[in-house]
Amino acid sequence: MGQPQSWYHFSTGVKGLTYAVCFSRNEKVRTEIYIDTGKAEDNKNIFRKLENQKQSIEKEFGAELDWQLLENKRASRIAIYREGSIDEDTTKLIEIKDWSIEQLLTFKKIFAHRLSETTIDEMRGKIEE
Repeated sequence: MGQPQSWYHFSTGVKGLTYAVCFSRNEKVRTEIYIDTGKAEDNKNIFRKLENQKQSIEKEFGAELDWQLLENKRASRIAIYREGSIDEDTTKLIEIKDWSIEQLLTFKKIFAHRLSETTIDEMRGKIEE
């Protein structure tokens, strides 16, 4: 049974990093990797290390992603968006669900090897400029 919320998180297998599907403002739906290990500095370092691979990640993904450092927040995210609202009719919600599942599977395929505990531990260090 569904939960009374506009989002669902799924484990990446790494504490503090989750895959998610969210209904956001302005009638948008997003699928994302949400980075929140509990420490803003670690989150920003992990994000920047992944962003350094942006070109190859987006090539593998087959689409441009929205890279959100979220400067004034502790967390960061990497997302893809589409039009859609939680108030859509059943047919449209099924389409949104199918799209979301496809995006989640693509995120997992592209990011799973980049999000191992060892890799994340290495990313927590300072970024080399």
